[in-house]
Amino acid sequence: MKTKDLRVLFVVDAMKGRNGVGAYFQDLVAHLDGVVARAELVSPSLEDPHPCQGLSMPIPGDPTQRLFLPKMRELTALVWEMKPHVIVIPGPGIFSLGAFWVARKLGIPVCVTFQTDYDSLVRLYWGPRLARLAGGLLNWVNRTLFQGSSAVATICESLIADARAAGARHPQLVGTPLGPEFVERPPLPLAEKLDSVLYVGRLAAEKNIERFLALAAQRPDCRFTVAGDGPLREKVEEQARRLPNLTFLGWCSRAQVVEQLDAAQVLVLPSVVEAFGTVALEAMARQRLVITTPACGINQWPELARGLAIMEEGESLGDTLARLQAQSPAQRRERAEQARHAALTMNQRAMDTWLQVLGHCARQAPLLPKRWPSPTLAVLRRLSTARPEL
Repeated sequence: MKTKDLRVLFVVDAMKGRNGVGAYFQDLVAHLDGVVARAELVSPSLEDPHPCQGLSMPIPGDPTQRLFLPKMRELTALVWEMKPHVIVIPGPGIFSLGAFWVARKLGIPVCVTFQTDYDSLVRLYWGPRLARLAGGLLNWVNRTLFQGSSAVATICESLIADARAAGARHPQLVGTPLGPEFVERPPLPLAEKLDSVLYVGRLAAEKNIERFLALAAQRPDCRFTVAGDGPLREKVEEQARRLPNLTFLGWCSRAQVVEQLDAAQVLVLPSVVEAFGTVALEAMARQRLVITTPACGINQWPELARGLAIMEEGESLGDTLARLQAQSPAQRRERAEQARHAALTMNQRAMDTWLQVLGHCARQAPLLPKRWPSPTLAVLRRLSTARPEL
């Protein structure tokens, strides 16, 4: 099958533009538009609700995130109308499981992505006893999805081993695409003086935002900005009221993130759990300096790591920032330019790899079990005969 003939449906539980997973697929679909015959994204959204999203409820402990239920009739009708060659789902989730069920019924190849370190997250939030229970359940769901899929894709080397341990036979390493707004707009030159520091992301425990706030308190000579939302919002707001050099913006659109990156000299990603760190790649694409902790998966890509300032053993965030400030403006500009080149190369590599994975997955269709009989599908067939648009 030729690339230009592919029809691909992405069904994602993450809210569009509200976290890394949501942004990942939003950017991927934007790049595929015009390259394949059709790329469709089903993803819940607060600003622009998708026809397939139904009722929702706040996620316990994080009112800024919501758990959406899919409208299965609408989702099934979309699949029946689109007739995708591949359905892509990002691991466990109600939308993902619904799409997996429909794909199995219709004999459509499924590509499952594995891009979250679930075990580390549940240990961070739920403690050892509940973490073992939740981790076991997630591993069981992942194993079921992997065994029923035609392809498994992941975003960093460490998750390859985790995917194999969870039952994936041949996980594929794919890169991370960038939104067009981060690539197409020419970057602004890096300022001579490094005194503007930015954090962009969810305000949650795994992001270790407290470390960033402590840095702001230690360095009154620098300007610090936080863009994001999450369960730790009140802590950030309280610190912003206390510190004159700290600005809190709340959640920002993608266009606003570009503006904030261009206005800063360095982005800090202080995470204790971070499968990749898309915002770091976005900052690199805007030709900005980036500080990461050793926990960030983006460090595992050698060509990207050369453009990063990775905290060394025994270093604090303040030490790493001081290390960057000790470099000459010319050295910092060279690192930032190298970072942009590496990010753009990653963007192209990610698209090439994704097209290979999708093409391979689509070719698995003849090897799948026969379609399951279903009263729902029989109704849809009758509707499609009566209404040509279905």
